[in-house]
Amino acid sequence: MENRIVCHCLNIDLDTIKKAVEAGADTLEKVQEATEAGTICGACCEEIEVIIEEFKK
Repeated sequence: MENRIVCHCLNIDLDTIKKAVEAGADTLEKVQEATEAGTICGACCEEIEVIIEEFKK
């Protein structure tokens, strides 16, 4: 999967979110805490949840 910006408000990319999930951030709230992705406008929260399901162990 190609790296891309997921959270445009904070310029957070897929790799950053993937690393957070692999480090144990297995919920939207934990990913938000680890990366701040999805904490401004929230438009990317649904996509973050899909990414979590795809990459969690």
